[in-house]
Parts: sequence; structure tokens; C-alpha cells
Amino acid sequence: MAAFWPALFLPWLSPLQALGVTLLLLLMNLFLLPKILPGVYRAEAEGMGALEVILYPVALMACVVAYGSTEANRAGLAWYMPVMAAWFALAGIDACIGLGCRLLARGPLLPWNARKPVAGVLLGAALAAVPAYFLARWALANAFIPDGDAWQYRTPALAGVGILFLFAVLAETVWFGVADNLIVPFTVCAAIPLFPNFLWPAPGGAILLGSEVWLHGHGFFILGIALGFGCLAWLARLLTLGGAALGALLAFLLMAVEPRLFHFLIGFFVLGNLATRFGLARKQAKGIAEARNGRRGAAEVFGAMGAAAWMTPLTHLAGLGIGPRGGLHPALLVVIAPLIAKTMDTVSSEIGKAVGGVTISLRSLRPVPAGSKGGVSLAGTLAGLLASALITAYAVYLGWGGWSAGAGLLAIAIAANVFESYWGEYASKRGLDQGPHTNILMTVFAAVLAWLLFVNL
Repeated sequence: MAAFWPALFLPWLSPLQALGVTLLLLLMNLFLLPKILPGVYRAEAEGMGALEVILYPVALMACVVAYGSTEANRAGLAWYMPVMAAWFALAGIDACIGLGCRLLARGPLLPWNARKPVAGVLLGAALAAVPAYFLARWALANAFIPDGDAWQYRTPALAGVGILFLFAVLAETVWFGVADNLIVPFTVCAAIPLFPNFLWPAPGGAILLGSEVWLHGHGFFILGIALGFGCLAWLARLLTLGGAALGALLAFLLMAVEPRLFHFLIGFFVLGNLATRFGLARKQAKGIAEARNGRRGAAEVFGAMGAAAWMTPLTHLAGLGIGPRGGLHPALLVVIAPLIAKTMDTVSSEIGKAVGGVTISLRSLRPVPAGSKGGVSLAGTLAGLLASALITAYAVYLGWGGWSAGAGLLAIAIAANVFESYWGEYASKRGLDQGPHTNILMTVFAAVLAWLLFVNL
């Protein structure tokens, strides 16, 4: 909760400066905090412990990139309000519910999460609601309204933020293998553009009491396509039921800003599953195949698609004319960069395990067994490069960028995969390699690099 204080300085920072603050927080949590507060920096299989300490600033970096609009900042719009809302949800709502569950640990448990007592969640939500209300009042008072009585917006505006608050509370109680330090701020960031609330900027600075997705009438249509995608993936036994449900939600978020993003999702999905099934019997015999015969669960789906969906507000802003310099296309490149990086990672890993050959650790440059954390092979690397190049070429074909932008996307994918190899080996030795979090770190890293390359340089 105490780590919320830097958020109070966001109104005086540019998006790039805010990203620098979150990077400093990340470096502090990685290298300084373990020496100052070793009891906080702990490894726990259930509670995540040290990993959640690291994920905290990573989630903030993703929020800044998702809403760090260059044009909105130049126009004096409050680009930072959604970031502050997500930051408060991470620091306040999450912490208060955790405290409430410790104070009232007995009694009935939530049906979907046996680790959360109902009374504790209600107490935590009530505790968090008090500062949330006063922060919302402050934000509303500082929101720019061009004409008329500002307080005519008070009831619907506060109601919209109240809905966001309930979304964050619900997200904090959900557990499917991904730390709530990621799920809570992601939920807030993704939900803000989808329904009326005063945190969402509009052209001219007015409070936007609607959503482009639903106002244009195509929201329900793309929702149907997303649900169909999830159902087919589940029936084909490519995803578990939870994975299919989350995959449908993330597909909807992507298509809500640009329907053709579904093509990139399908490309990643097809290439990844083909690579997973290539040489499956050989990988199973060696004990290095994916669990459930390659059928991905909700945690794996979020690790693959979550960062891309997290970046969609930047594209919403571009559609409103207050996004990054260059308009819609740079924002779209930020969205697809995590998918391209994850395509390279999945294909290179699966083909490398199937083909075999010499596998080396990038940290030590020594041979390691196939399937080892951080290990890379020549065959896998070449296959991953080819797969990511195919998806990148489609972006160039659509005119979202020239070949120089395509080269930049490939360079980002390579850099993200090198980072993933280093972090994967480092984390596995320190008990921090839990679930899909290495993939999430890698894809957020790709999104940040794309934001720096295409939006801020």
C-alpha cells in the first residue's frame, strides 16, 4: 500500500518519465529490497511472494505503456488517470482484501477461490472503498469539462468508477495460476475503454460517457466471434474450458480495437499448436512435452495473449485521435509486438525440443539438456525466426509499417526471447519460475520496447 505514493506525482510527469519511475521501482525491487527487507522478498509456491514483488512494477510499466499517449499529454489531457486507477487497485484494493482475509479468515469461502473467505473479501472491499471514493472525487474535480455545470456529471461519472472498483475486487478474488498483481491492474486497464467513466479521455478533453466499441454497434458482433473462437478451441481440445473462456475474452479485447488483430491471434495460435504437436511422441518420451498433450489452460493463455490485450487502450486512444504520434499504426505495432515475440518463443521452444541437437544456455554458453530453462538450439531458433517473420510480414502487407518497422518488430522479438532465456534460467534457480510468469514478463518487455521504438523515439 505504501508503494502507491509515486502515483501522486503522475500529473507532473510525461509518459516516458512515468515509465522511468516504474523502471526504477523494478530495479529497486529486484536488487535493493532483498537486502533491506529480506522477509518480504520470499519465495512461496502459493502466495508467489518474491515473484509478486517483482511483478508489481512490471504491471505498472504495462499500464503506463497502455495509456501513455503522446498527443494526449501534449494536449494537456489527464492521460495518467487510468494509470492512477490501476495503481490504486493494485496497491489499495489488493492490499485491503488481503488484510481483510487475514482479519476474518473463518467462515464461508468463495465458491471460485477456496483461499478467500467471503467475510474477509467484503471487509477488504469496504476498507478500500473509502480512499477510492475520495480519490475519485479528487479526480473528478480535476477532470476537464469544457462547458456547463461540472456536477451534472457527478452521479454517472462516480457510478462508472464504482463499476471499475467492483471489477477490480472481483479480479482480486480470481485465481487461475496468474498473480493478482497482474490480473487486478490488467482488469482495470482493459475495462476503462469499454463502458462510461470519466477516467477515459475524449477529443477536446470532455468527459466521455460512452464507448467507441458499443457506440459503433460492432461490440456484440465481435463478442460473438470471440466466443466462437473459444468454443472451437475447447471442442478441438486445444484449450481447457478455463483457457477457452479467457481466450475468448482476450480475443474480444483485441478485436474491439481492430478486427484484423484476430488474424494475428489466429496466426500465433495455428503456428504455436503446429509446433507443439510436431514430434509430440518424441517429446513425451523424453518427458519434455507440454502438459495435457499441449492443451493450454487459462494461465498459459494469459501468458501468451495477456500483454497484447493489455496494450489495446493505446489503440483506442489512437482511434479517438489522441493516441501516439503517427496515428493508429504505431499503436497497433505495440499491440502485436508481444504476439510476435511469443510466437517466436513457442515455435523455437517446441521445434527445438522435437528436433534436438545441441542446446546451450545463453547465460553460461554451455550445453544443457533439451527443454532446459533458458536453453536455445539452432533448429529451434531458426524455426522461431521464420514463424515470427511470417506474422511480421502480414503487418507490413496491411500497411501498418514499412520493412523498417518489420525489422524493428523482429529485433524486438529476438531481444525479448534473449531476455526470456536469461530470466528463465535465473528464475528457475531462485524459485521464481512459477507458472506462466516468465512468458508474461517477456511479452510485457516486448510491448515496452515497441512503445519506445514506435511511439516515443
